[in-house]
Amino acid sequence: MNPSPATLKDVAAAAGVSVSTASRALAGNPVITEQTSERVRQCAEELNYRPNAQARALRSSRTHVIGVTIPSLVNPFFATMAQVIQQEATARGLSTIISSTAEDPGQLNASLDVLATQRVDGILAVPYNGSEASFERLRKARIPVVLLDRELPATGLSTVASDPRPGMDAAVAHLLANGHRHIGYLSGPMTTSTGVSRLAAFQAACERHGVEKREIYRGGYERADGHAGTLTLLDRGVEAIIAGDTMMSVGALEACHARKVIIGRDLAFIGYDDNVTLRLQASPVSVIDQDVATLGRTGLRLLVDLMSGASPPTTVTTPTTLIIRPSSDFIRPADEVRT
Repeated sequence: MNPSPATLKDVAAAAGVSVSTASRALAGNPVITEQTSERVRQCAEELNYRPNAQARALRSSRTHVIGVTIPSLVNPFFATMAQVIQQEATARGLSTIISSTAEDPGQLNASLDVLATQRVDGILAVPYNGSEASFERLRKARIPVVLLDRELPATGLSTVASDPRPGMDAAVAHLLANGHRHIGYLSGPMTTSTGVSRLAAFQAACERHGVEKREIYRGGYERADGHAGTLTLLDRGVEAIIAGDTMMSVGALEACHARKVIIGRDLAFIGYDDNVTLRLQASPVSVIDQDVATLGRTGLRLLVDLMSGASPPTTVTTPTTLIIRPSSDFIRPADEVRT
């Protein structure tokens, strides 16, 4: 009588792991350590284990589910991005798993690992510097990935991001044309590509247009950073402030209200990313706009192409534009200086 063929349960028992861990190890899931994977593979070979053909076909089939990781669902920019992606995905017959990572690289890495175990067909992710290793594991596992908003050049992954230079240059030129010559900038963190590139764009615009008096507050992409930074810049006597992201824009408004500084009269203010909060101010806020809907739709289209085996461009860059509103569109008298 021939012995029964080895099962996955037999392999798991021999390797001292659970059945699910053995299955993931044999499938090359990056969540499983290389040491454990090697032990499972060795046991499978010794037991002459052969996966069931039907089970193997099931594992290789598509789930029609994609993962989306964003830094925050409180931030209107990323909430809109998630909504656009979900709507576009639904129209294409795809379901989405959305994870908010709280601007924390550790949470991003954990979310990516979980999405990998859920056998998603692909992932759209807003990355952080320092998360390269997690994306490398996804690449080795052949899970299609498209980065959104922020770049990680070392990964070589397809990326959709905006170019801050056109909008920032137009913003600085607009302020100068209206007589606002002492300009402050609320900068995002240097741990993100957007924080670095937007600060560089502001500095380059000031150099190009001859801004002699400029102030920079280096903070983070949080409302509290915008609030603290605005108070600091006001104390330095700036006549105008440009915010480097949505949540800092909201924090800046709160700081001005607290100080009883009237935007559009006492201070020229330009926010970042268009949203209803900025449009509904007593003095509607000018913004440097990235067109988040286009970013989200473009990212999803690239991911779908990747999942179908196509090779999309490594990087797609969309321009930023300046939308002028009353918060900055007023003339400052030549002899008026803020104190």
